[in-house]
Amino acid sequence: MKKFFIVVILLGVLLIAGYGISYFVSPVKSVVLEEYGHEIGITSENAYIVRDETVYYSGAAGTVYNSVAEGDRVSRDMLISTVYNGSVDSAALRGLSMMDDEIRRLSSDTIGLTAADGATAENEISKRMESIPKLASSNDIEKVHEYKNDINSLRSGDELPEDSELEALQSRRAEYEAGLSSAKKDIISDRSGIFSTYIDGLETILTPESVKTYDAEYIRSLSAGRMHSETGSLVAVGDPVCKVMNNHIWYILGITDSEHAAILNSAENITARFTALSDASARGTVEYVSEPDANGECLYLIQIPSYIDSAFSYRNLDADIIVEEYDGFKVPTEAIRTGEMINDYYVYATKGSDTYKCKCDVLYTDTTDGFSIIQSSEDAEVKLTSMERLIVGER
Repeated sequence: MKKFFIVVILLGVLLIAGYGISYFVSPVKSVVLEEYGHEIGITSENAYIVRDETVYYSGAAGTVYNSVAEGDRVSRDMLISTVYNGSVDSAALRGLSMMDDEIRRLSSDTIGLTAADGATAENEISKRMESIPKLASSNDIEKVHEYKNDINSLRSGDELPEDSELEALQSRRAEYEAGLSSAKKDIISDRSGIFSTYIDGLETILTPESVKTYDAEYIRSLSAGRMHSETGSLVAVGDPVCKVMNNHIWYILGITDSEHAAILNSAENITARFTALSDASARGTVEYVSEPDANGECLYLIQIPSYIDSAFSYRNLDADIIVEEYDGFKVPTEAIRTGEMINDYYVYATKGSDTYKCKCDVLYTDTTDGFSIIQSSEDAEVKLTSMERLIVGER
């Protein structure tokens, strides 16, 4: 029995000694210093993308041929689609598409050759003369021959070969198209923007102006369709064929509760982030927040004045609306000490066995959860980034 008590006493002594050693080696209470990003905002699942968009409808029954690729930018008064009377063979449409691709290529080349950027013929001659030695060294004899012909044509003021080739191809296209159908209806864009054939029936319902007259219940009742009039599709008179969307300004429409609506109402600028678009983000402004309805829900509308390519393929997206962002060190608020001056704050931090006083700026404080986001003051002699642990409590 004596031996048992002796063992217990020895264990107690060892424990006390171990505690004493750890007490003098490290602070009573400390935490690892880690950089942290904190965001304040809301998350909207299945938010609606609202755009200023114009739908174009078929003026005839027949076969659709789109002159523009999905997602391409178009200009005002541009041919974007054609509906040929009756049914047109898909192989014939592919032939027409190949001609259009070649016309676009030659048109692009011709712009450069005719010095659309304001350069003179001498500038164009100089460019080609500078390129010829490089082409010759790479044994591109065909291109060297082409550039020599260009130089001769430019010097004599003659039409460049690309001009005449383009005109000939455009003439052949007109003849080819005449053989496709007895009649056609062209669709000409009356605005500039992004071309698309994905039409969901909400284009005239979800407009930047109309959404301000809706409530949460109505928005939840909306269902996007999926009408896709790709090249080769058969359409009737009045069917939607394509649309053109404003690619400079678009909107996010979401539903939130009154508490989060208050956060948005106080925000001047926000950042919208989209998980489905590989976390792509864009800056925006809060344009509208509705009054709470009978269920305490509000609608909000965020304006995004920047282009995100893939966003134009969606009507609904999960969106994080970030009102404030703080990057620094997340620390227990109790660890922050107050200096003698206003807004004079510091913390104690350690590196190895050494303790340092580190001046800091308090970026954000959460009084509910008892933490703050801090960063080193500009004039701090010791930066938090070089520290390992933060002392929370005194010895």
